Amino acid sequence: MNTFSRYLTQQKITRYQIAKATGIYQSTLQRASKATSLDTLSVKILKAVATTLHKTPGQVLDELLALSNTN
Repeated sequence: MNTFSRYLTQQKITRYQIAKATGIYQSTLQRASKATSLDTLSVKILKAVATTLHKTPGQVLDELLALSNTN
């Protein structure tokens, strides 16, 4: 499981919930879930996750980076 998928699991949120709340395509989120590096995450995805979690994109990015450093 990659960092993005682990983050969503940790936050108890699904790709479907993000897609429904923001209008971003589930296929876009699915590709992010298969990415091997956080470098490939787009600002669009970070903003969608942040909006759904009521956080800033910066907070989401910081949390993702911290999670990736625990490996």
